[in-house]
Amino acid sequence: MARLSQRPTAEELEQRNILKPRNELEEMEEKREIKRRLTRKLSQRPTVEELRQAKILIQFSDYVEVSDAQDYDRRADKPWTRLTAADKASGTRTSPRAAIRKELNDFKSHEMEVSQTIEDHHCLERCRTGALLH
Repeated sequence: MARLSQRPTAEELEQRNILKPRNELEEMEEKREIKRRLTRKLSQRPTVEELRQAKILIQFSDYVEVSDAQDYDRRADKPWTRLTAADKASGTRTSPRAAIRKELNDFKSHEMEVSQTIEDHHCLERCRTGALLH
C-alpha cells in the first residue's frame, strides 16, 4: 500500500493522461452541453395520452381492498434438504430435484462430448470415472 505522501501530483497525472487539465471555460461549456442534451431529451418525451394509447401507462384504482387473513406457517417445505447421499445417487426418492440431478449426472458422465483439453481440467473427469456431481 502506497503512502499518501508518495501519490503522484496533479501535474504527473496530467502528463500520464490520467487527469485531464481543465479550466473554468471548459467546465462551463461541458455543463452547457449536458444541459442542452437533457433538455432535448425531456422535450422529446411522449405525452401521457401517447403512453396510454401504447398501453405503457396504466391507471391504477384509487381504492385498495384489504381483508383479514388467518395466520399460517409461511416457511416452504424443502425436501431436497432431507436427501441422503444414496438418494442423491439413485434418484429413487420421489423428489423431482433428485431425479433431475441423477439424469443430469448420467448425461454428463456418459453422453456429453467434452474435448480432451477441457476434460483434463474439469470436474467431468471425476464424473466419468464414477464420482457424481452434487
